[in-house]
Amino acid sequence: MNRRNFLASGTLTAGALSLSPTSIFANDNSISLFSIGKGFNRISDQIYLLPVNSLSYHALEAHKLLLQKLDEKGYSYNPAEIVKLSENCYAIPLSKNPLIGFKTKELALLIEHQGTFKHHILNEPTSIAFNSLIENFSKSADALGLNLDTLQFISPNEVIAASFGKENTFTYKNVSGNTITLKGSSKKQIAVIC
Repeated sequence: MNRRNFLASGTLTAGALSLSPTSIFANDNSISLFSIGKGFNRISDQIYLLPVNSLSYHALEAHKLLLQKLDEKGYSYNPAEIVKLSENCYAIPLSKNPLIGFKTKELALLIEHQGTFKHHILNEPTSIAFNSLIENFSKSADALGLNLDTLQFISPNEVIAASFGKENTFTYKNVSGNTITLKGSSKKQIAVIC
């Protein structure tokens, strides 16, 4: 193919794409919490979906602010439901459809600490680390015959730090006061418990 034909075909393709409805490329299907990984499947009997309109006034206001951020960043999610992890922690499974690549599986957390709600978005590697923490803690408790509440252990109660870059970290305390750090990058995802 000579240069003139190559440029003409490229121009025609770009023109055709600009005329196509965006619904062909954008998929508004939200993901399920259980599609993030096996860890959430292990605690499926402990968590449940809540209709958003059943949230308290302060939680509902924080949820509205979170949804504005999610819309600005182009996330797909179910705006009518939220997953209750604990009395002060809610989760929303997210996905993004990049132009090139695969649909992401991320997680937004809405956490109440000392009467104030704050939201945090865990990108895909950090969400995978969170899921692995759930799966490994639950498997270890079962293997040792311990009757431990996995959901209480993994649920954030107070966020200490969050950073994003080559390696994303999310550090929080659970109800028992344990400090948990989730680290995620494209190469590895780990959880450190102190």
